Amino acid sequence: MRTECQSIRVSEYQRYILFLLIFILMLAGSNDCRAEEKAAPQSVKVAILPWKINAPEGLEYLKGAVNDMLTSRIGSEPPIEIIKESSIKSALSKYGSEAITEDIAKNIGKEVNADYVVYGSITVIADSISIDAKSVAPKKVIAPIFFASQGKGLENIILLVNETAKDTKTKILNAEGITAKAAPGAETPSYTGKFVAKEKPAEIAKDDDFVIAEKVNAKGIWKSPQFPTAMKYIEIADVDGDKKNEIVMVDSHSLFIYRLNGQKLEIVKEFKEDVSVKNYSISIADMNNNGIPEIYVTRILNDRLNSYVLEYKENEFKTIASDLKWFMRVVKEPKTGPALIGQKYSSASGFFGAVQRLEWKDGKLQESSVLDIPKGLNVYNFAMADLGKDGTTNVIALDERDYLHVYNKGNDGLWQEMWKSGEFYGGSLNRLELGASSTNSEASDFIDIKARIIYEDLDGDGMGEIIISRNDPGLVGRYMKVIRSYDKSEMIDMTWEGYELEENWKTKKIDGYIADYAVSDIDNDSQKELAIVIVMDGGTGKSYIMAYKMKGK
Repeated sequence: MRTECQSIRVSEYQRYILFLLIFILMLAGSNDCRAEEKAAPQSVKVAILPWKINAPEGLEYLKGAVNDMLTSRIGSEPPIEIIKESSIKSALSKYGSEAITEDIAKNIGKEVNADYVVYGSITVIADSISIDAKSVAPKKVIAPIFFASQGKGLENIILLVNETAKDTKTKILNAEGITAKAAPGAETPSYTGKFVAKEKPAEIAKDDDFVIAEKVNAKGIWKSPQFPTAMKYIEIADVDGDKKNEIVMVDSHSLFIYRLNGQKLEIVKEFKEDVSVKNYSISIADMNNNGIPEIYVTRILNDRLNSYVLEYKENEFKTIASDLKWFMRVVKEPKTGPALIGQKYSSASGFFGAVQRLEWKDGKLQESSVLDIPKGLNVYNFAMADLGKDGTTNVIALDERDYLHVYNKGNDGLWQEMWKSGEFYGGSLNRLELGASSTNSEASDFIDIKARIIYEDLDGDGMGEIIISRNDPGLVGRYMKVIRSYDKSEMIDMTWEGYELEENWKTKKIDGYIADYAVSDIDNDSQKELAIVIVMDGGTGKSYIMAYKMKGK
């Protein structure tokens, strides 16, 4: 007979309650971060080491959840700066599987330049829960700060972690002689379908195909008919030289070219492929400088990277390069303009090698130079911009857990992190299935092709804005290893305020998964639209385009 000290399985109901508490408290932590008033410029650097979880089968996810909660709650006070996870992982790697002791914690703290290091453990035995935590100060000769709490019931685990985090934050601030004052937060405005500067009232557009004039604040929105398949990527450009933009999209196996004529969507060309083809992305730009933009299509064919390029020549779309061994994408470099970049593929690790600039030479596409970006980024998960309009290049990137980062170059010429979001952005079902093959459909691992990060000046004030999606996987989804569906989504607009990205507006919640989006003139009226590809049924069903009119000053 099992004793109560032996491992037990967590019931589905208990797991649901735990995930619900994680979601609520994580949300509260991010709201605290936005709401609390910025204190004096004094900064206290805190390193949070991975916690040890002694728990039965079914609670393995707590390790990541605990670190997320501690980061959001302890880091919610402006004077506190949480040391980035990558630095801590690097310092920890020297100790292998050794248990973390006070001396090891102090050594790690010194290496990452932390003022305080927090570490501990959670033990779950049957219905009993105990938390033991410690905070040490590597730079000071002071006694460690201990935290301990106990409780009953699995549903109280997250509540106990939350109380421990708040207690830790308070004691660290007290030790530093800092008292923070909270200020009420402001709600991010929703986008009404028409971009208007914050200080101006909304205007009603006239003679506009997109306008639905049912309300005083008319919404400049257009919705396409449904496509019978789940579209994955969209680009909008004049691809046939007729001075009118076309809409180019791919689903998993085929490529489609449409044109919006008034409110009617007309098919221009369709390239159908069989199930052995897996499309991942498209980019459009005139990189061979002949006056006609090329369509760069990234795909895998029979488990091998087999990308190709289309161009409109002699009144038809022709393949001008094929069997290319790169993931391809066009980025805008602040100083030089559009650049075609590529990265190679490994069936074991996905993206392989450095991100390279690609160029046409003697009619062939080839690598020209390594793109200078922060270490660890891949061809898809970043954008480049001059956020401060001071002639320097910044990189905005999504990490593997969908947090947003902003980087710049330090005085030493190395990339450094300027800011990291406290909330998730993006969310993608467009993913590489590593380990899968034509004979084995089960993938051993996944790498998501991250959501597009757009940098665009929408209101004509000379300052660009960041546009990005946020797909919501529901209460439990964020803590699953693989997210299978997204039922709600929204688009978010942000600007750089010198030290952080601040949300300006966001669309109302959309039913479905946002697969991709683009800012361009979709209806050829000389005004930009935000065109979004939405996939229904959590991201596996039919799809459609929704376009929002962008109104400048």
